[in-house]
Amino acid sequence: MGCLFMCGDGSFGQLGNGDNQSHDSPFKVLFFASQRVKQVACGMRHSLALVTGDVIYGFGSGRHGQIGKHLSGGQRSLNLPTAVQGFDDHKIVSMHANGDHSAALSGSGQLYIWGRRFSGDVDNHIPQLAPLSLRISQVALGWNHALVMADGFVYMLGGSRHGLLAESQKVNLVEHRLPKLASCTTSNGSLLTLERVPCLDEKVVSIAAGAEHSALVTEKGSVMTWGWGEHGQLGLGDTSDQTCPQKVKLDCNGSFLSTQSVVYCGSGFTIVTKSTE
Repeated sequence: MGCLFMCGDGSFGQLGNGDNQSHDSPFKVLFFASQRVKQVACGMRHSLALVTGDVIYGFGSGRHGQIGKHLSGGQRSLNLPTAVQGFDDHKIVSMHANGDHSAALSGSGQLYIWGRRFSGDVDNHIPQLAPLSLRISQVALGWNHALVMADGFVYMLGGSRHGLLAESQKVNLVEHRLPKLASCTTSNGSLLTLERVPCLDEKVVSIAAGAEHSALVTEKGSVMTWGWGEHGQLGLGDTSDQTCPQKVKLDCNGSFLSTQSVVYCGSGFTIVTKSTE
């Protein structure tokens, strides 16, 4: 069986040990002692765990529905893991959390989302299926936006201030004859609209999202960033915001003839690794 260890702020029950205490050393979460934890995702004040059998457990703050359970009686959080329902027997291959949002991706490329709404209206307390027309292969969540990748293209849902694509920089999809994920209605009747991310001349192989910035890697290994840049997290040599992906210059001193790039985003920082293929 797998073991899950957690530490840090537990004031919302996000450590899953049955209380709201914080811990400065890792401890084993006893709830999962007899289960194999395959994946873990951490939001701002909530946690998700995917175990064998494709069951997702949520714990921590549930004020916006991000743990997948409707709380009542003034209850705002759960300090013990609770199974998330609503995936219609689909095999879940990955799950994601950031801010007050959660998402899961099925093996057939279907996207489920729950928690605080990206468009700012009603929160979702149970996973909602987004019936999109393309098969999604990757998902990345920010505080106020989500990125999804399908067939080498990247689409963006939500976004505010820094991460929002500028109207003047949105691609004319008809002119370029590229697919767009049209607006769709989730299983609870909410309307979702995804915009294809512009300024990309190459297909994309991976995506990442920070609090309010985004990053991607193209098939040729280029790293591109956009969104909030206040702390230099875009890696462009300044602290300006960007509403269109910009290429990051990476100096490897000629040490790699063929390289593979991987990008990771924290709240206000970005990490890139490059290695030989």
